[in-house]
Amino acid sequence: MAGGVAAGELTEQGLHRTGAGQALQVADQGEGAITLARPTKPEPFRQMNTQINDLPFTREAPHLATPQWLETQIPQDLGEHGFIAQHRWQDGEMGHGRPPSFADPSELARAVQWPSPPMATPPAARQGRRLRLGVLASGNGSNFEALVQAVQAGVLAADVRLLVVNNAGCGAIGRAERLGVRWQLHDHRDHDSRESLDRALIGSFQAAGVDLVVMAGWMRIVTQELIDAFPDRLINIHPSLLPSFRGARAIEQALAAGVRISGCTAHLVSLEVDTGPILVQAAVPVDARDDAGSLADRIHAQEHRILPLAVQLAADRLGL
Repeated sequence: MAGGVAAGELTEQGLHRTGAGQALQVADQGEGAITLARPTKPEPFRQMNTQINDLPFTREAPHLATPQWLETQIPQDLGEHGFIAQHRWQDGEMGHGRPPSFADPSELARAVQWPSPPMATPPAARQGRRLRLGVLASGNGSNFEALVQAVQAGVLAADVRLLVVNNAGCGAIGRAERLGVRWQLHDHRDHDSRESLDRALIGSFQAAGVDLVVMAGWMRIVTQELIDAFPDRLINIHPSLLPSFRGARAIEQALAAGVRISGCTAHLVSLEVDTGPILVQAAVPVDARDDAGSLADRIHAQEHRILPLAVQLAADRLGL
């Protein structure tokens, strides 16, 4: 995200206190920023004690030293003052001293998510009834648990009403029992068609009164019957930056293609596999030493972050 431009808190405070008409904040690699302004009253800048952190990283940004504001005289014919933020790597003169020690942009624990979680009133504090969620899972169920944890933390104003699995003994069942969520088994092997399975799913979710259905690692291709039963209310999470690497074994596809950035996507479901309007994405760097397991671990960690936000965005689209 080097070279991103943002109107941060520092700029807002500066403009408010000085009456400046224009300002620009240039953020570079999370280390800090330079703010240029046209202040009419320079004194407030000397009094400010703030930190700069406006990049949409999904983990905590590095600690920033408090800037020291230096007043420098700009040629008199401009009749203005400039204020330059001096950070720990500078020796007092811009352009001199050792170069900045920026974080490695390929740091593997870092990911960039868009859109970022809203900074407004948390969903749990909003008025109105809570969302009623149904979840589909075929395997370990870590995304299912991430949803339940978001509910318990007050990040997502919802109740997980029902988990449906298609594999007896899968890890998601153990998670549901530990978390106190009701679950049902609909084994696809007991149905002679995908439509038959989806009709069984529809019956269970309608009986539970759910608003939205989340495919949290559901390894079955859905039919138009399920999509029509929950129009714009069926959400899927997929371990790639769609539209790249659709279908099964997406992480292995990404490694075989030699991409340097992979990630995950939460989207509304359409009939064609891994298509439909995108709600949230997170980009994850790929290391030359990665195998499917190591890359999957980092991608799944980001899936856990973006899925609750995707549910809220889908609900907001529908006015739920």
